[in-house]
Amino acid sequence: MLIDDRQSLGALLESVAAALDISEEAFESATLKYEDVGEFLAEDGSSLAALQPQIYPQGSFRLGTVTQPVGREDEFDIDLVCVLQLQKESISQRELKTRVGTRLRERHDLSRILRESRRCWTLGFPREGSEPGFHMDVLPSIPNVERPPTGLLLTDRELTRWQWSNPPAYASWFYERMSEVFLANRRALAEAARTDIEDIPDWRIRTPLQRSVQILKRHRDMYFGSKEPSLRPVSIIVTTLAAHAYGGAPDLYDALDSIIRGMPRFVENRAGTWWVANPVDDHENFADKWNEYPERRIAFFEWLEGVGRELLGVARAQSVESGLRRLEEALGGSPVKRAAASLGVSAARPSRIQIAASVDVPALGAFGHALAPEWQFPFALDGRSKVSVRASVFAKKGGVMRRPLWGLTDRSVPKGVWIKFTARTNAPEPHSIRWQVVNTGQEAIQANQPRGDFYESDGPNKYVRWETTAFRGTHWVEAFVLDHRGACIARSDRVLVRVR
Repeated sequence: MLIDDRQSLGALLESVAAALDISEEAFESATLKYEDVGEFLAEDGSSLAALQPQIYPQGSFRLGTVTQPVGREDEFDIDLVCVLQLQKESISQRELKTRVGTRLRERHDLSRILRESRRCWTLGFPREGSEPGFHMDVLPSIPNVERPPTGLLLTDRELTRWQWSNPPAYASWFYERMSEVFLANRRALAEAARTDIEDIPDWRIRTPLQRSVQILKRHRDMYFGSKEPSLRPVSIIVTTLAAHAYGGAPDLYDALDSIIRGMPRFVENRAGTWWVANPVDDHENFADKWNEYPERRIAFFEWLEGVGRELLGVARAQSVESGLRRLEEALGGSPVKRAAASLGVSAARPSRIQIAASVDVPALGAFGHALAPEWQFPFALDGRSKVSVRASVFAKKGGVMRRPLWGLTDRSVPKGVWIKFTARTNAPEPHSIRWQVVNTGQEAIQANQPRGDFYESDGPNKYVRWETTAFRGTHWVEAFVLDHRGACIARSDRVLVRVR
């Protein structure tokens, strides 16, 4: 098949870029771990609790540009900001960092994998099965009152002055650069999953800008693999210039083309000083080291020229196979072989690499143990009154973080998370909600937890039911609306929960 149109090129690059991403299971696992760390730092009884900690991710994990490590033993990284409500006059950088580190050391499983870095505390989570290991950098910080509402002051043990940063503002700027395409992709995913758009988490969406950044970072890692590490362009420069140059193209090849050609235009020379401005703070120069070490600037432009030659040169390939060979040279064999497998074509050489299979979850099992509804069903059960159920996944029920991780869809979820089921109904008051919870599968049966009976809602909100995921298999939850007579006037569809 000749690669004679942009659509084919885009599909080819999209397959390769998807193979560069960490798996959704790895993303979920990392999300649960950083939520757990954040919960521990901020929970009641914590030595930091009185300082009202705010914990959130920044960097590639927040921007959706995380890239698979090049080697099996390599790791990806997560930057986690820990903001304590203090004024800089009341605490030193050393004291701030020590307070966060002391809290992390109080938990044995965290202290075993904790080490101090220049600006942060680093937790090294080991590889789990086929999923890569990762390290989590916890950055102690305080509010920067000169850059409200989201500006921060960060610690750095090698510098006497507080370092300025504003991760939320930068993330907002980055997402604004691709807002139209991002929303369109999110809407398409929601329609495909037959769910509300709000239930699609940001990390399940990958726009051409995000994919382009992933491809550029991977090419950079391959290109500088055997070179002096200090010459390797930092990710914030690559990401910033790519976002500036992105023009909203919905096709990946067009986006990558315009980005590679456009990035040099956003490198400034201000009165002899090379400058890549922070888009949310023009006084910060991401390329300040280029002026101290000119070889880094030279290496950047040489690399960018190579990117254009090697990646955009795929357009001159005469077939998908030859295009894959070019990409394999530029991006490495592993992701290209996975892309070839997804396209059903041969890669440059026979692949010995194992392609990770999707996580298998047993189908809905026997449910004869489920009780029959005990209420009288009026004749007009499917008439005016309706009820539907939305479900969201949380790391913990009622935790300090109190934020959903993602909406429940037909994708599997891990064990040990909490799911909040919320009923929505137009039934006239007064009414109440009853919930049927049914487990199926061997694990639930062997644990003598098939369930199948009916439950009231949790707490003061009569529309909410919380459940935790404990057993592998496919289970369901269903909502019933009862009127003041105790008659069922509405019944929801079953919400399937697939636990891996």
